[in-house]
Amino acid sequence: MASNGTAEVIEVATRSGRLPWTDDTLIGRLAIPDPERVIAVDAPLTQAACGRCDRPVCPGTEACEEPAVVWLRTEGRGLVQKVGAETINGGPRALQHGSQARLVPYAHRATDVVMTYQRGLLPLSSLGAANSQITARAGQLRRRLRGAGYQLHGNLLEVSPAATIAALCGPRAARGYKRDADPWVTRAQILERFGDLSFAPQSRMAREDVLRNDHCFDAVISGYTAYLWAREGWELPTGCFAEDGWIFSPP
Repeated sequence: MASNGTAEVIEVATRSGRLPWTDDTLIGRLAIPDPERVIAVDAPLTQAACGRCDRPVCPGTEACEEPAVVWLRTEGRGLVQKVGAETINGGPRALQHGSQARLVPYAHRATDVVMTYQRGLLPLSSLGAANSQITARAGQLRRRLRGAGYQLHGNLLEVSPAATIAALCGPRAARGYKRDADPWVTRAQILERFGDLSFAPQSRMAREDVLRNDHCFDAVISGYTAYLWAREGWELPTGCFAEDGWIFSPP
């Protein structure tokens, strides 16, 4: 954060010096106790309900009492059906949600359903992302960072650059900053809209790296999301989200 209270980019790097971002290199950079630091991760930091379950016998989705599973089969299904009805009737989300997902607790988290079907910030293709090698790596990162004092939903946040951009700039920008014929222009336009985000003089060519590289751009937007979280005091919703996970994004 800059001295005037705005967000400031100090460094953007695709490597740690000459080293790739291996697990140990990443931990070496991040696992430094600091009460003033917040780490934002663009990856699922929790597994879907079945992945966390230690029951020896599965009762099945309809009989399971796990709060996240109950949410999926009640509120989650309601959101999917509501958007499906809007789509059939030519509602505003018809182009963003061409089909309905069958929610299952071994593949879906409540937060992903909220971001996709309630808020419309993420595409249908993002559902089910909580079961991947990226999630496994992020889960290990979460556990290792706990030893340095970083706690999920406290000073360790799960974020989504695409959701942040969709909330602040609209779904067109969220789709285009990676897929446009010239995404450099789209990214530059997005950064111009964030008047409280700047690049420090010592960041050198960081702005050009961010505009040229989508991974660098995502990293900056993730950090900016954490800045907004701290400035505006976003809170974790009540219910199953503390354990099931939550993607922090602008309200």
